[in-house]
Amino acid sequence: MVELNTQDEALMVHAFVRGVLSGPFNDSLIRNRPRTFGEIRWRATAHIAAEETVTTKSGNVGVGKHKPRDESRTQPMRVHETATEKKSSMRRTPYK
Repeated sequence: MVELNTQDEALMVHAFVRGVLSGPFNDSLIRNRPRTFGEIRWRATAHIAAEETVTTKSGNVGVGKHKPRDESRTQPMRVHETATEKKSSMRRTPYK
């Protein structure tokens, strides 16, 4: 978050666009640059509503959350074993 002590709307728009993380909303801002901060607010609200609709329709309430791996697939690394040794020993062990 950056605090701007200015009323220059072009500067506020530029700072906001630069601070958005990559993703669909950022792609939208890059393709069609907003002119005012009000336009940014409107587009952000529309984007949030669209994401909620897609999430509700697909039934994916926990979008972005990953399931933990099956515990049987992971092998604990021995204290004296190096990462290279672990890789080579794992290659010889088939999956269960």
